[in-house]
Amino acid sequence: GHASDHVHLGYWGQGGAGDWRAAQEAMTVLHLDALDLQDGQTVVDVGCGIGGSLRLANARLRNSRLVGVNIDPRQLAICKTHEATGANRLDWLECDAGAVPIGDHSTDRILSLEARVHFPARQEFLSEAARMLRPAGLLVCSDIVFATPRNAAEARLLAVVQQGYAPWPQPVLDVDATTQMGRNAGLALRRVVDLTAQVMPTWDHIVSSRDDPEKSPVAAMRDLHRAGLLQYPMYVFEKRAA
Repeated sequence: GHASDHVHLGYWGQGGAGDWRAAQEAMTVLHLDALDLQDGQTVVDVGCGIGGSLRLANARLRNSRLVGVNIDPRQLAICKTHEATGANRLDWLECDAGAVPIGDHSTDRILSLEARVHFPARQEFLSEAARMLRPAGLLVCSDIVFATPRNAAEARLLAVVQQGYAPWPQPVLDVDATTQMGRNAGLALRRVVDLTAQVMPTWDHIVSSRDDPEKSPVAAMRDLHRAGLLQYPMYVFEKRAA
């Protein structure tokens, strides 16, 4: 949290201008824009990290309830240093992404920025999000997924990622499978945005030339990305009417 209150990869737009912190903030802004936030809404950030996304949402909104969900009390302790403004309310919940103590059909918008990779089961999370959302409510979530390794070297790199960032269940996944998971939960896919190319410059800022991809999970991810196996989709789902 010393450098930034965002815990995710950066978004590098046309030309890749900007520094590392600006790129992280740009990624958050991209997700918040997709949420179509409105004053008076209840907004839940599942896997809220150390609060950067809700800090920016708080600056956009008035008379809204903003809820951060995180399983790590150390990160929540940092989140609690953020203060609500504009007659907003900030709440922080320590719980699992598949069992959030929020009422059925009580939430207008749900964000999960690059957090689903660590949830025990993506289907469980999507079903929980659908339960919380009001009809026509939106879920915006991004993911890091991989294509099937083509050889033993790529399989070793993927194993390094899974071990280093554990838990990372179901790393090999495609858009069609995620779309079906959403459909199973009662969510309709509005659109999916492929951000794979726009996150590529991140590795120049977070991977050292000394990092061994056979041992460093972040270097292994970089090499899988360069090999064309890493994908970074952002999904916009809408809760279907009953």
